[in-house]
Amino acid sequence: MIRRILASTVLAALASSTALTSAHADAASGWEFDGVPGWSNAASGDSFTFRGRIYLDAANVDFERAGTTTSYNASEIRTARLGVTGQYSGVGYVAEFDLINEAVIAKDAYLTFHADGFDILAGNMKTPNSLEEQTSSRYITFMERGTGIELFGLGRRVGVAIAHHGENYTVKAGLYGGAPGDLSESFELDDSSAIAARVTYTPVHTDALLVHLGASVREFDYGDAGTRVRARPRTHLTDRIVTADFRPGSALGEAGSSTFVGLEAATVSGSFHAHAEYMTMELDGPAGNPRIDSAFVNLGYFITGETRSYSTSSGTFSRTRPARPVSEGGTGAVEIAARYDYSDLNDVATGELTTWTVGLNWYVEDHFRVMANYVTGELAVAGGANTDVSGPQVRVQWDF
Repeated sequence: MIRRILASTVLAALASSTALTSAHADAASGWEFDGVPGWSNAASGDSFTFRGRIYLDAANVDFERAGTTTSYNASEIRTARLGVTGQYSGVGYVAEFDLINEAVIAKDAYLTFHADGFDILAGNMKTPNSLEEQTSSRYITFMERGTGIELFGLGRRVGVAIAHHGENYTVKAGLYGGAPGDLSESFELDDSSAIAARVTYTPVHTDALLVHLGASVREFDYGDAGTRVRARPRTHLTDRIVTADFRPGSALGEAGSSTFVGLEAATVSGSFHAHAEYMTMELDGPAGNPRIDSAFVNLGYFITGETRSYSTSSGTFSRTRPARPVSEGGTGAVEIAARYDYSDLNDVATGELTTWTVGLNWYVEDHFRVMANYVTGELAVAGGANTDVSGPQVRVQWDF
């Protein structure tokens, strides 16, 4: 594992040095450098750029239940990805893989065919659901996304999607099959499938104010495996705090499919930004077709004056660059943030999970930041003992 990460880092560093040398030696070659080398041909439109990310996490989080405390004091290489992106003969491509825990996991790995007014995407990609999920982990405000993302299993699957965007709106829909596992062992997909769609609208987008609205749906067929509804309390270096089993033979019953609906809203006003989502999912199969609800509100403020970036072409947040990076003698960008997150799992006899998170983010450079989160919360189960959660976690993040 460590060898893979070191090799990836060394390759990126060598490629960066080569690119810089080439750029100085022959400016007409089309080499550029923005944290990592990239090349483009203005005449043909062909291009490629290396991409990747490494996240180093540490946490010291306690679970307290019925007078017993379980402590999670650990660190991990959360993410170690390497890939390429670009365009060839008018077709866009991206291929990125996570090389962690001795596994090879496909992340974004798809082609984009550009047509008149819309794009067709084919490969392994995220289903179009949730602003929080569609925004890259490189640009989210907290170390972990809202609880509903994990609870409802939003993520990548192999499929085909069509996307269109205008000046202030986006539309995307797709048909998806299974999700690949560890590619070092097998290329087989599971037998699940999904249909998903998302629309966004930006009624206000000026230098002073941004307003984003969106909605998404997903119909999910679990195939023969059923599903489990599970989540951690906005930490990753701990066990899951809620688990509801809907696989074959489960006492709760087997889930054959589910219907997900999500609503999203966000605003950016100067250095302040806010983002809220509500999600609900109904399971088909178990008695009573249980429903799970989840919602969160994120608030953030750049005390150094930056503004959170937004992409109108994708309806997502994008990279925020520090106005005065440390390499130029500045302090970088500093952001303070807070989140309230609530999930109602009473229909599946798991209780109500509430978490609060406060965060401090330091954007040292365009492609390097340090994140610190403190999480506190409670899982309240009717007729049972509550579980209290509290503790800090930190991340060092480098992406290119």
